[in-house]
Amino acid sequence: MNMGRKLMTTVLTIICFTLAASLISMNESYSFDFYIVIYLVYATPMIVLIGLPLSILLDYLLSRIQFVNHGLYLSTRILSYACAGVLGMYIYYVVMGAGEAILDIKETLVLTLFGVLAAILFVLIDMGLEVLLRYEEKRVELN
Repeated sequence: MNMGRKLMTTVLTIICFTLAASLISMNESYSFDFYIVIYLVYATPMIVLIGLPLSILLDYLLSRIQFVNHGLYLSTRILSYACAGVLGMYIYYVVMGAGEAILDIKETLVLTLFGVLAAILFVLIDMGLEVLLRYEEKRVELN
C-alpha cells in the first residue's frame, strides 16, 4: 500500500468535498465562502481520522479477495467505500454524542449522504492517482 498516495488522496478529497458540499449547500442566507470554511473545519478531521483509516482497512480487505474480473473489483470497491461513508458518519454521530437522535432517519439522512459523497470522492480520487502513479512508474522505467 502506498501511504504517500493515500495522504495525497486525503488532501485532494478534503478540497474536492469542501467545494462540492459548499456548492450543494449555498443558499440566499449563507454564501459559498461561508460553507467553504464550515465544511473545511468539520470535514477535515472526519476524513483524516475516520475516512483514511477505513480506506486503509478496506484496501487491505479487498486485496485479500481474488476477483474474477476488474469490473467486479471496481464495483465492489466503490460500494465498499459508500458503505464505509455511512459507517463513518455514524461513528462521527456517536463521537459527537448524538444519542437517540442517531436513530431518527430524517435527522441523519442528509449528513449520511454527505458521508457517502466524501467516501465515493475518496475512492475515485484514489483510483485516479493509482492509475497516474502506475503510468508514471512505467514511463520512468522506459527512459
